[in-house]
Amino acid sequence: MLLRVNEDLQKLVQDWLAQLEVQLCYSEHTIVCYHRDLFDFLNFLNEHENAVVDLKILKNLKLSDFRAWFSNRLGKDLSARSNARALSSVKSFFYYLAKLNLLDMKVIDSVRRSKLSKLLPKPIPEDNIMKFLDQEFYFENDPQWVTNRDRALYTLLYSTGLRISEALNIKTKDIEQEMKIRGKGKKDRVVLLFPITLERIRTYINTCPYDLNDGFLFLGVKGKKLCASVVDIRLKKLQILNELPEHSSAHAFRHSFATHLVRKGADLRSVQELLGHESLESTQIYTDIDDYSLLKIYEKTHPLENE
Repeated sequence: MLLRVNEDLQKLVQDWLAQLEVQLCYSEHTIVCYHRDLFDFLNFLNEHENAVVDLKILKNLKLSDFRAWFSNRLGKDLSARSNARALSSVKSFFYYLAKLNLLDMKVIDSVRRSKLSKLLPKPIPEDNIMKFLDQEFYFENDPQWVTNRDRALYTLLYSTGLRISEALNIKTKDIEQEMKIRGKGKKDRVVLLFPITLERIRTYINTCPYDLNDGFLFLGVKGKKLCASVVDIRLKKLQILNELPEHSSAHAFRHSFATHLVRKGADLRSVQELLGHESLESTQIYTDIDDYSLLKIYEKTHPLENE
């Protein structure tokens, strides 16, 4: 169905999306999700109000209207997590309008999302990841430089815990043993590149057929900046060949970095800094994983367990 929104509201939506990208530095993936969620909400209002959606309709929404939207989404068999994110997306747009004094937040602030079960990150087992990083090639038909690129990228992700977006935004001129990374919210942090990481990056640079000096470090086969989606598609194809778990993705390397550090005894504050987390609460999920491994050790080693 064609979305019916008046021109003034369309302009506000575009300005809001631009703010997410330029001022708040949201990732491309997050912006796409927020845009899709807001589209779903406005599309629902088209039918619900049987009218072209404008600012007046948004200002006059009642709690029952938001409940009707959630009821509509539940009928589509969407997950609680998806619905929670959709509410966050719409609230973000309403906050933007409120800052412009175009409406107030009273009604939408009264909307409460359902409680979500905690999802623990899924790391790749240490043995599997080390074996994977030492592969001589990934796909037989790939040029050598592509294999070198992938090995350098995977090693970088696992050795630093970078987000895939952070890794793909690195410029070649910025490569140093101690490298400054700009993360979410324009927050800078310093990451250390191990000798093996630097070696693999240099091997890739020396074999890449494109000029990397003035641009992004990681390029695709056509010489353009490598996309995160391409990285994950390739990893999906490599799962079976390399005994990687089904949940393997570029982000799983980040989870593996943090989980393996915690299991080796790294303190949580240090891991927080390395990951670039704003709050310690975001990092504490890795202690839950570590608690699980400690319980397994306890079950296997305590004398009473064998009685």
